[in-house]
Amino acid sequence: MKTITIVIGEGFPLLSLSLVTEPLRVANRECPKPVFRWRVLSVDGQTPRSSSGRALEIDGPLDEAPTDAVILLASYAPDRMKSDALLGWLRRRSRTGSLMGCVDTGALLFAEAGLLNRRPAAVHHEAIVGFRESRGEAYFVDRLFDLDGDRCSSAGGVVTIDMTLALIAHYEGPRLARRVAEILNYRPLDSSRADGSFGFDWSVPRLDRTLAKVIEMMLANMENPLAIGDIASRLEQPEWKLRRLFLRHLGQPPQAYYLELRLDRARNLLRNSHERIGGIALMCGFPAPESLSRAYRQRFGVAPSEDREL
Repeated sequence: MKTITIVIGEGFPLLSLSLVTEPLRVANRECPKPVFRWRVLSVDGQTPRSSSGRALEIDGPLDEAPTDAVILLASYAPDRMKSDALLGWLRRRSRTGSLMGCVDTGALLFAEAGLLNRRPAAVHHEAIVGFRESRGEAYFVDRLFDLDGDRCSSAGGVVTIDMTLALIAHYEGPRLARRVAEILNYRPLDSSRADGSFGFDWSVPRLDRTLAKVIEMMLANMENPLAIGDIASRLEQPEWKLRRLFLRHLGQPPQAYYLELRLDRARNLLRNSHERIGGIALMCGFPAPESLSRAYRQRFGVAPSEDREL
């Protein structure tokens, strides 16, 4: 029987916990005898509350009992969970050969513990830019989930079930994983390393390929925005044609769409990183915090500093 140790902290996502434990429960039901056992621990043994405010009974504090896998569920503010005790425990678990897994913001704690030096972790698309700014690009990847060797990760949300199904397949084979998915009325993603790419609207190429190329160039040049005329020249298209495409398919001119992309990235950084507002302004193509603030307030109705506090 394989032991899965799930570590949670204050504000952990209850959905992610269910998407780890329920597939394991169903896997046990489908086998002649249980193949998985799991336990839920917190760093200090205190009962944490989930992001929805629900308290959860746990099995105790971190310990050194043998475990086959560790799954870390952090909160939307992972720094609150960071401690020398947790980081040291994660390193020791890794050295004993346990499969180490993290969900969403747990990747930041894995990076702090030095567990992402050999391979990156999947991270939620809203948080990945801020994480890369704080720790470097090598640690995080815009991917929905991943399992390879002794590491697994999920970008959070519903795809955590795909990570768990991959974990079941890793230990007990793909047939059981498929059966669990069938019972849960879930159709798994095609690849265990499915790319997220949520920064791009994949319906756009079906509308117009030129439009898709323009948006790809915009996303690749957020810090130093390109003039629409330069984009048109690179694509060997007249600027009036790009404007017509944007108005027809997206209901706004390309300059306005480009600005929305940059403001959306600024909002994600404000909510998912500790970067200063001045730094965020530069990362999103605004020459000064004041210019970001004016555009931000016009788009979202609040100043960047007020949004961060909310």
